[in-house]
Amino acid sequence: MTSKNADLLIENAKILAEKDGAFSMVDAAVAIGGGRILEVGKSQEVGGAYTPLKTWNAKGKLLLPGFINTHCHLFQVFMRGLGKDLPFMDWMNGSVRLLMPMLDDEAVYLAVMVGCMEALRTGTTTLVDFMYANVKPKLSDAVLRAFDDCGIRGVLARGLTDVDRFPGSPTPPSSGAPVAQSLEDVERMRSLYQGNPRISFMLAPSVIWAMTREGLAEASRYALANDMVVTMHLLETSDDDAFSQEKYGMRTTRALEEIGVLETNFLAVHTVRLEKEDFDLFEQYGTRISHNPVANMILGSGAAPISKLTRLGIPISLGTDGAASNDSQNLIEVMKSAALLQKVRYRDTAALSAKEVFSMATDQGAVAIEMGDQIGEISPGKRADIVVVDLEKPNTTPCYDPISSLVYSGSEQNISSVFVEGALVIEDRAFTRVDEKDILRRAQSKAQALYQAAKAE
Repeated sequence: MTSKNADLLIENAKILAEKDGAFSMVDAAVAIGGGRILEVGKSQEVGGAYTPLKTWNAKGKLLLPGFINTHCHLFQVFMRGLGKDLPFMDWMNGSVRLLMPMLDDEAVYLAVMVGCMEALRTGTTTLVDFMYANVKPKLSDAVLRAFDDCGIRGVLARGLTDVDRFPGSPTPPSSGAPVAQSLEDVERMRSLYQGNPRISFMLAPSVIWAMTREGLAEASRYALANDMVVTMHLLETSDDDAFSQEKYGMRTTRALEEIGVLETNFLAVHTVRLEKEDFDLFEQYGTRISHNPVANMILGSGAAPISKLTRLGIPISLGTDGAASNDSQNLIEVMKSAALLQKVRYRDTAALSAKEVFSMATDQGAVAIEMGDQIGEISPGKRADIVVVDLEKPNTTPCYDPISSLVYSGSEQNISSVFVEGALVIEDRAFTRVDEKDILRRAQSKAQALYQAAKAE
């Protein structure tokens, strides 16, 4: 039989097999070509069917689909640790609002690089960067350059803010601009990166009180015309509904329906303060959720009713949020927190299982960002975004169920190597495309300079 060509053959690996609701690990190989998975199967069969340009020995480790972080603000890496343990507005003023006006191209690039490095090292291969810090022209370009340089699969959710004032603020928002102007910037960036398979775009109206009605409608029309996802902070606190009731005479989700936002491929972030009509509208419009449990706990926002949403069949994904609120960009930590928080909220140990939160970090995450046909599983035809997991570590030994071990006791030390689009971006815990020490040194120096300048003003 004539062998088939492949760019890469990952051999001596293990993949998960499910039987009677439990996972076990079985020997396997994965053939990869053109950035996609060509075949997955028994080592002897797959190995004998392909002539690869290169082979890579997994050394008996477990292959998992790369994790998908559906909400973060990578520029906030430079605000990590600021304003901790303070009320919401004091935290905001002491972190994001303090440093955001000082950002420049170099600062955004270095912050995003550091955030992506942390994400990759903890198994995230795809992340959605909700970039609302557009305080200077073309700052989002620095995000895209960092995505490209580190090798991650990046989705730039271009932030939109078009109000003259935030509620209670005497000054204009530093990132405000007419929606038409912001959409021109989106068009420009989409054109620049249209041939890059690892980079894509969303629209990100920040929050209902940061947008005019006309701006939300214009963004929704653009998204529908271009089949783009719209993502937005929604009901993280009670402020959204208080504003919406005053301005529109109705609750937030009902206002978004009336304006047309819910008709888009809508990804709602946080969804902590939900009422019955919110559940009904999410079901009706096929809304997807980005659940950010660690950030919600740190800011005291509350526990989103995720178990109830899952019972309704609403796709749930996971996000870290920004490093100003959740200081970590570690999705393994988010998986564990998501499971534990629902058990506490409902006082039910079965409220959310390890298997369910793992799905939220992989295949449900892919569905949430309209990439269900591209990523989220190790199967033929999907993009070759693969995490190599070493469970022979003190924190995961003994291992009876790989998913439970990863979710409840896993950590960065279990992530051995990482492939994105079939390219090895981390090998044996070392970055292949990034000078880690140089990036960290430059980031520390730049962040310190910005902080001192901001405090001096």
